[in-house]
Amino acid sequence: MNLKDLLSIPNLEKNEIINKMKKNIAKEKIKNGIPSIGTWVSSGNPLVCETLATSGIDWINIECEHSSIDLGELVHCFRAVEHSDIPVFVRVAGSDPLIIKRVIDSGALGIVVPDVKNAEEAKRAVDACRYPPVGTRGIGATRPNAIYSDYMDHANEEICVVIMIEDINAVNQIDSIMEVEGVDVVFIGPNDLAATLDVPLGMNNQHPKHVDAVNKVLEAGKRHNIPTGIHCGSPEEVIERIEQGHLWMPLMSELALMRTSFASSMKQIKENSKSSNLKSDGKFY
Repeated sequence: MNLKDLLSIPNLEKNEIINKMKKNIAKEKIKNGIPSIGTWVSSGNPLVCETLATSGIDWINIECEHSSIDLGELVHCFRAVEHSDIPVFVRVAGSDPLIIKRVIDSGALGIVVPDVKNAEEAKRAVDACRYPPVGTRGIGATRPNAIYSDYMDHANEEICVVIMIEDINAVNQIDSIMEVEGVDVVFIGPNDLAATLDVPLGMNNQHPKHVDAVNKVLEAGKRHNIPTGIHCGSPEEVIERIEQGHLWMPLMSELALMRTSFASSMKQIKENSKSSNLKSDGKFY
């Protein structure tokens, strides 16, 4: 059937030719107490995102706080995974509503807001992600509105707001932060937290001050029924954090995973072979 024939069908329903907004499976899992595991993408490469979407992870978070990724590159990353159920989160540069609006208007299903220090900043971020009357997000002819016929009906429900705790001062105000309605996840940035505690950096930080701060956030999450998470540096740490009660964990980043995998492979090759025995016939295959 060609386009002319398609358009000539008198009783064709609108939702038969326009996509419905997809569910945020990561948000759905943590709401039901099921751990959700993803990874950070710092390269902004659509092929990387497309490949990760087939790896079994629950979500992808694109790093826009500490990278040069722009909105145009973000849109290509969103498109790369739209064939899958995997939601794309974006760590924005801050809680500025103008920054958040442009990212979710481009198609993000989750917003990760860095270095939230108090309840006022948390509310500002949440409001920027929700349409009125719940929040203050502006209504416009956005990319998701053009793609999904029911976007306005479900955006408030499906967009996941992740508040980052990266400062001991925020840890000390964690109860008031978690009392902000609309916070979906409270997520710990371990290295920035370590810096404010004046303790050594590192993933799975075992310094007593760091352990105590992380536990304060975890216990507050249990009191307020808010899922918590922390950036993990290994599969073993992910398992450990799940056993502690955390639910939203990024495993490293695509760059760190790539480097770790290749470093391990090269070590294995070098330890189990002698370079003198590795020969080539000079041909490319």
